[in-house]
Amino acid sequence: MTRHSLRLPMALIICSYLAAVASGLLLNRLYPPKITEDIKMLPNSHIMKLMSLGNSGFVADMLFAEVNIHSGSLMWKPLRIKFNSAWAFKAMDVITDLDPKYLTAYLFTGMGCIHAFSDAKLARPILEKGMVNLPDNWEIPYWIGYDYFNYLRDDKTAAHFFMIAAKRPGAPQNFLAMLLTTSRHGGEYGKAIWAMERMLKSTKNKALQIIYAKKLADLKNLYIMQRAAKKYKAVNNRFPAKLSDLVGAGFLKKIPEAPGELVYFWDKSKEMVTQKINPPRQ
Repeated sequence: MTRHSLRLPMALIICSYLAAVASGLLLNRLYPPKITEDIKMLPNSHIMKLMSLGNSGFVADMLFAEVNIHSGSLMWKPLRIKFNSAWAFKAMDVITDLDPKYLTAYLFTGMGCIHAFSDAKLARPILEKGMVNLPDNWEIPYWIGYDYFNYLRDDKTAAHFFMIAAKRPGAPQNFLAMLLTTSRHGGEYGKAIWAMERMLKSTKNKALQIIYAKKLADLKNLYIMQRAAKKYKAVNNRFPAKLSDLVGAGFLKKIPEAPGELVYFWDKSKEMVTQKINPPRQ
Protein backbone atom coordinates (compact mmCIF):
# COMPACT_ATOMS: atom_id res chain seq x y z
CA MET A 1 0.00 0.00 0.00
CA THR A 2 1.40 3.38 -1.06
CA ARG A 3 1.73 6.47 1.09
CA HIS A 4 -0.86 8.22 -1.09
CA SER A 5 -3.42 5.48 -0.46
CA LEU A 6 -3.02 5.89 3.36
CA ARG A 7 -3.78 9.59 3.32
CA LEU A 8 -7.49 9.26 2.56
CA PRO A 9 -8.41 6.90 5.50
CA MET A 10 -6.27 9.00 7.87
CA ALA A 11 -8.01 12.17 6.74
CA LEU A 12 -11.40 10.54 7.28
CA ILE A 13 -10.43 9.49 10.80
CA ILE A 14 -9.23 12.99 11.69
CA CYS A 15 -12.37 14.57 10.23
CA SER A 16 -14.60 12.13 12.11
CA TYR A 17 -12.81 12.89 15.39
CA LEU A 18 -13.09 16.65 14.88
CA ALA A 19 -16.75 16.30 13.96
CA ALA A 20 -17.39 14.30 17.15
CA VAL A 21 -15.61 16.92 19.29
CA ALA A 22 -17.54 19.74 17.60
CA SER A 23 -20.83 17.91 18.10
CA GLY A 24 -20.05 17.41 21.78
CA LEU A 25 -19.21 21.08 22.26
CA LEU A 26 -22.38 22.12 20.44
CA LEU A 27 -24.57 19.81 22.54
CA ASN A 28 -22.98 21.10 25.76
CA ARG A 29 -23.71 24.65 24.67
CA LEU A 30 -27.31 23.86 23.68
CA TYR A 31 -28.00 21.54 26.61
CA PRO A 32 -25.49 22.36 29.37
CA PRO A 33 -25.12 19.59 31.97
CA LYS A 34 -26.64 20.32 35.36
CA ILE A 35 -25.86 18.71 38.69
CA THR A 36 -28.96 18.87 40.83
CA GLU A 37 -29.87 17.60 44.26
CA ASP A 38 -31.45 14.17 44.32
CA ILE A 39 -35.03 13.83 45.43
CA LYS A 40 -34.85 11.59 48.47
CA MET A 41 -37.95 9.66 49.46
CA LEU A 42 -37.92 6.87 52.00
CA PRO A 43 -40.75 4.72 53.43
CA ASN A 44 -40.53 3.69 57.08
CA SER A 45 -38.82 0.46 58.07
CA HIS A 46 -42.11 -1.47 58.51
CA ILE A 47 -43.16 -0.77 54.93
CA MET A 48 -39.65 -1.50 53.68
CA LYS A 49 -39.72 -4.91 55.37
CA LEU A 50 -43.02 -5.72 53.66
CA MET A 51 -41.67 -4.54 50.30
CA SER A 52 -38.50 -6.62 50.69
CA LEU A 53 -40.51 -9.89 50.52
CA GLY A 54 -38.21 -11.59 52.98
CA ASN A 55 -35.00 -10.11 51.54
CA SER A 56 -34.54 -7.35 54.10
CA GLY A 57 -30.76 -7.86 54.19
CA PHE A 58 -30.49 -7.27 50.44
CA VAL A 59 -32.67 -4.15 50.64
CA ALA A 60 -30.52 -2.87 53.52
CA ASP A 61 -27.39 -3.35 51.37
CA MET A 62 -28.93 -1.46 48.42
CA LEU A 63 -30.05 1.41 50.59
CA PHE A 64 -26.68 1.52 52.36
CA ALA A 65 -24.96 1.79 48.96
CA GLU A 66 -27.18 4.77 48.11
CA VAL A 67 -26.26 6.57 51.34
CA ASN A 68 -22.57 5.90 50.63
CA ILE A 69 -22.89 7.36 47.13
CA HIS A 70 -24.74 10.41 48.43
CA SER A 71 -22.06 11.05 51.07
CA GLY A 72 -19.04 10.38 48.86
CA SER A 73 -20.30 12.21 45.76
CA LEU A 74 -20.24 15.53 47.61
CA MET A 75 -16.48 15.60 47.00
CA TRP A 76 -17.02 16.49 43.32
CA LYS A 77 -20.44 18.15 43.40
CA PRO A 78 -20.86 21.96 43.63
CA LEU A 79 -20.66 23.43 47.13
CA ARG A 80 -24.28 24.54 46.92
CA ILE A 81 -25.32 20.89 47.15
CA LYS A 82 -25.21 19.90 50.81
CA PHE A 83 -25.31 16.63 52.66
CA ASN A 84 -28.93 15.69 53.31
CA SER A 85 -28.56 14.82 56.99
CA ALA A 86 -32.28 14.30 57.64
CA TRP A 87 -32.62 11.78 54.82
CA ALA A 88 -29.26 10.06 55.41
CA PHE A 89 -29.80 9.39 59.10
CA LYS A 90 -33.39 8.30 58.51
CA ALA A 91 -32.02 5.89 55.90
CA MET A 92 -29.39 4.57 58.32
CA ASP A 93 -32.13 4.07 60.90
CA VAL A 94 -34.20 2.07 58.38
CA ILE A 95 -31.12 0.09 57.28
CA THR A 96 -30.34 -0.94 60.85
CA ASP A 97 -33.99 -1.85 61.43
CA LEU A 98 -33.90 -4.09 58.36
CA ASP A 99 -30.62 -5.64 59.52
CA PRO A 100 -30.16 -4.98 63.27
CA LYS A 101 -26.67 -6.53 63.35
CA TYR A 102 -25.27 -4.58 60.39
CA LEU A 103 -22.01 -3.51 62.05
CA THR A 104 -20.60 -1.69 59.01
CA ALA A 105 -23.76 0.43 58.80
CA TYR A 106 -23.48 1.43 62.45
CA LEU A 107 -19.82 2.38 62.07
CA PHE A 108 -20.53 4.38 58.90
CA THR A 109 -23.24 6.24 60.82
CA GLY A 110 -20.64 7.39 63.34
CA MET A 111 -17.98 8.22 60.75
CA GLY A 112 -19.05 8.65 57.11
CA CYS A 113 -22.35 10.36 57.89
CA ILE A 114 -20.81 13.12 60.00
CA HIS A 115 -20.67 16.16 57.70
CA ALA A 116 -21.55 18.80 60.32
CA PHE A 117 -21.00 19.04 64.07
CA SER A 118 -24.73 18.66 64.75
CA ASP A 119 -24.76 15.34 62.87
CA ALA A 120 -23.16 13.74 65.94
CA LYS A 121 -26.48 14.12 67.77
CA LEU A 122 -28.39 12.54 64.86
CA ALA A 123 -25.99 9.60 64.83
CA ARG A 124 -26.26 8.88 68.55
CA PRO A 125 -29.69 7.11 68.69
CA ILE A 126 -28.75 4.85 65.78
CA LEU A 127 -25.43 3.96 67.39
CA GLU A 128 -27.16 3.35 70.73
CA LYS A 129 -29.44 0.92 68.92
CA GLY A 130 -26.29 -0.80 67.71
CA MET A 131 -24.99 -1.01 71.27
CA VAL A 132 -28.12 -2.98 72.19
CA ASN A 133 -28.07 -5.24 69.13
CA LEU A 134 -24.29 -5.84 69.30
CA PRO A 135 -23.62 -5.81 73.06
CA ASP A 136 -20.07 -7.18 72.79
CA ASN A 137 -18.83 -4.67 70.23
CA TRP A 138 -16.60 -1.88 71.58
CA GLU A 139 -16.35 0.18 68.39
CA ILE A 140 -19.93 1.48 68.43
CA PRO A 141 -19.79 3.18 71.86
CA TYR A 142 -16.28 4.35 71.04
CA TRP A 143 -17.54 6.32 68.02
CA ILE A 144 -20.30 7.96 70.04
CA GLY A 145 -17.63 9.06 72.50
CA TYR A 146 -15.34 10.23 69.71
CA ASP A 147 -18.10 12.27 68.01
CA TYR A 148 -19.09 13.98 71.25
CA PHE A 149 -15.46 14.67 72.12
CA ASN A 150 -14.31 15.84 68.70
CA TYR A 151 -17.38 17.61 67.30
CA LEU A 152 -19.47 18.68 70.29
CA ARG A 153 -16.74 19.21 72.90
CA ASP A 154 -18.91 17.38 75.43
CA ASP A 155 -16.29 15.71 77.63
CA LYS A 156 -18.75 14.25 80.12
CA THR A 157 -20.83 12.42 77.51
CA ALA A 158 -17.68 11.36 75.65
CA ALA A 159 -16.22 9.89 78.86
CA HIS A 160 -19.43 7.95 79.49
CA PHE A 161 -19.26 6.16 76.13
CA PHE A 162 -15.47 5.74 76.16
CA MET A 163 -15.91 3.97 79.49
CA ILE A 164 -18.53 1.61 78.05
CA ALA A 165 -16.24 0.89 75.09
CA ALA A 166 -13.21 0.27 77.31
CA LYS A 167 -15.08 -2.38 79.30
CA ARG A 168 -16.27 -4.37 76.29
CA PRO A 169 -14.43 -7.48 75.02
CA GLY A 170 -11.44 -6.86 72.77
CA ALA A 171 -11.24 -3.13 73.45
CA PRO A 172 -7.68 -1.89 72.82
CA GLN A 173 -5.82 -0.09 75.57
CA ASN A 174 -4.51 2.69 73.33
CA PHE A 175 -7.55 4.93 73.77
CA LEU A 176 -7.36 4.91 77.58
CA ALA A 177 -5.67 8.31 77.27
CA MET A 178 -8.81 9.68 75.58
CA LEU A 179 -10.94 8.23 78.37
CA LEU A 180 -8.60 9.78 80.93
CA THR A 181 -8.64 13.22 79.26
CA THR A 182 -12.40 13.44 78.75
CA SER A 183 -13.13 12.08 82.22
CA ARG A 184 -10.87 14.60 83.89
CA HIS A 185 -12.14 17.55 81.86
CA GLY A 186 -15.73 16.46 82.47
CA GLY A 187 -15.32 16.05 86.23
CA GLU A 188 -15.82 12.27 86.00
CA TYR A 189 -12.89 11.53 88.28
CA GLY A 190 -13.95 7.99 89.10
CA LYS A 191 -13.65 7.06 85.41
CA ALA A 192 -10.34 8.92 85.20
CA ILE A 193 -8.99 6.88 88.13
CA TRP A 194 -10.10 3.66 86.43
CA ALA A 195 -8.20 4.62 83.26
CA MET A 196 -5.12 5.84 85.12
CA GLU A 197 -4.89 2.62 87.17
CA ARG A 198 -4.86 0.56 83.98
CA MET A 199 -2.28 2.78 82.34
CA LEU A 200 -0.07 2.46 85.43
CA LYS A 201 -0.49 -1.30 85.49
CA SER A 202 0.25 -1.74 81.79
CA THR A 203 3.56 0.19 81.64
CA LYS A 204 6.93 -1.27 82.56
CA ASN A 205 8.71 2.05 82.20
CA LYS A 206 9.92 3.08 85.68
CA ALA A 207 9.85 6.79 84.91
CA LEU A 208 6.27 6.56 83.62
CA GLN A 209 5.26 4.55 86.67
CA ILE A 210 6.39 7.41 88.93
CA ILE A 211 4.54 9.99 86.83
CA TYR A 212 1.37 7.90 86.62
CA ALA A 213 1.41 7.23 90.37
CA LYS A 214 1.54 10.98 91.09
CA LYS A 215 -1.29 11.65 88.64
CA LEU A 216 -3.32 8.86 90.22
CA ALA A 217 -2.91 10.39 93.70
CA ASP A 218 -4.02 13.76 92.28
CA LEU A 219 -7.10 12.21 90.67
CA LYS A 220 -8.05 10.54 93.95
CA ASN A 221 -7.92 13.94 95.67
CA LEU A 222 -10.18 15.41 93.00
CA TYR A 223 -12.56 12.46 93.29
CA ILE A 224 -12.84 12.81 97.08
CA MET A 225 -13.57 16.53 96.85
CA GLN A 226 -16.07 16.14 93.99
CA ARG A 227 -17.90 13.45 95.93
CA ALA A 228 -17.99 15.71 98.99
CA ALA A 229 -19.42 18.53 96.84
CA LYS A 230 -22.23 16.25 95.66
CA LYS A 231 -23.03 15.32 99.26
CA TYR A 232 -23.05 19.01 100.13
CA LYS A 233 -25.57 19.64 97.35
CA ALA A 234 -27.77 16.77 98.53
CA VAL A 235 -28.06 18.45 101.94
CA ASN A 236 -28.13 22.13 100.91
CA ASN A 237 -29.78 21.90 97.43
CA ARG A 238 -26.82 23.72 95.92
CA PHE A 239 -23.13 23.24 95.32
CA PRO A 240 -20.62 25.01 97.58
CA ALA A 241 -19.46 28.51 96.66
CA LYS A 242 -15.86 27.52 97.46
CA LEU A 243 -13.99 24.43 98.60
CA SER A 244 -13.54 25.73 102.14
CA ASP A 245 -17.34 25.45 102.55
CA LEU A 246 -16.92 21.66 102.42
CA VAL A 247 -14.56 21.79 105.39
CA GLY A 248 -16.79 24.16 107.34
CA ALA A 249 -19.82 21.94 106.76
CA GLY A 250 -17.93 18.83 107.85
CA PHE A 251 -17.82 17.07 104.46
CA LEU A 252 -14.01 17.29 104.33
CA LYS A 253 -11.44 17.33 107.12
CA LYS A 254 -9.13 19.55 105.06
CA ILE A 255 -8.41 20.58 101.48
CA PRO A 256 -5.72 18.23 100.11
CA GLU A 257 -2.48 19.71 98.87
CA ALA A 258 -2.29 19.89 95.06
CA PRO A 259 0.86 18.77 93.24
CA GLY A 260 3.53 21.23 92.21
CA GLU A 261 2.52 24.88 91.98
CA LEU A 262 -1.17 24.08 91.54
CA VAL A 263 -4.10 24.68 93.88
CA TYR A 264 -7.52 23.08 93.95
CA PHE A 265 -10.54 25.33 93.53
CA TRP A 266 -14.28 25.10 92.90
CA ASP A 267 -15.31 26.06 89.35
CA LYS A 268 -18.83 27.47 89.68
CA SER A 269 -19.53 27.50 85.93
CA LYS A 270 -18.68 23.82 85.51
CA GLU A 271 -19.83 22.77 89.01
CA MET A 272 -16.72 20.73 89.59
CA VAL A 273 -13.42 20.71 91.46
CA THR A 274 -10.45 21.53 89.29
CA GLN A 275 -6.98 23.07 89.46
CA LYS A 276 -5.20 26.30 88.63
CA ILE A 277 -1.70 27.67 89.03
CA ASN A 278 -1.16 29.20 92.44
CA PRO A 279 -0.11 32.81 91.78
CA PRO A 280 3.20 33.75 93.44
CA ARG A 281 3.04 35.94 96.49
CA GLN A 282 4.08 39.55 96.01
